[in-house]
Amino acid sequence: MRIETSRLVVRDFNRVDAENLYRIVREKDILRFMPDWAEIGESPQEYFRYIDWHQSHVDSTDIYENKRYVIALADTDEMIGMAGMGLEDTLNEVEIAYFMSEEYQRKGYTEEAVNELVNWCFSVSNIKYLILTIDCVNVASCKLAEKCGFELFEKRTPISHKQPNMESDSYFYYRKYR
Repeated sequence: MRIETSRLVVRDFNRVDAENLYRIVREKDILRFMPDWAEIGESPQEYFRYIDWHQSHVDSTDIYENKRYVIALADTDEMIGMAGMGLEDTLNEVEIAYFMSEEYQRKGYTEEAVNELVNWCFSVSNIKYLILTIDCVNVASCKLAEKCGFELFEKRTPISHKQPNMESDSYFYYRKYR
């Protein structure tokens, strides 16, 4: 998959992205809200298997498959973040996911990439809506969700289990309809 805008490219992962991926997933807020990304490996080379798996699925338009894409600057093709989608196992709904390097936050890049990915998902499927689940303490991500047209559906507090990768016990559940 490849989506191009004047500022960004949303594209498949390549091995050259391993260094930036390794560095970005160790930034403070990504470690705080998505710690599982740093668990992939202790060196950039340990991300190759993850990247190779994605490379083996580059032609897939199955939005239920957990795919992640590089957000790169259009002029340099440098990875600055990630956006993706896939089936959220506990909810059995297709969820959008994203993160952006601290250096490139608050410049509209994530909003642009998420909007492009959402449009692509709707164009290749007949799904009625997409979701976001966001830790209640992740205020910046909640604001971004609303900028991207996702509507807050409800606040959820799972009973008898803690949500993985969540700092708080509750999360906001957002939907965006086609």
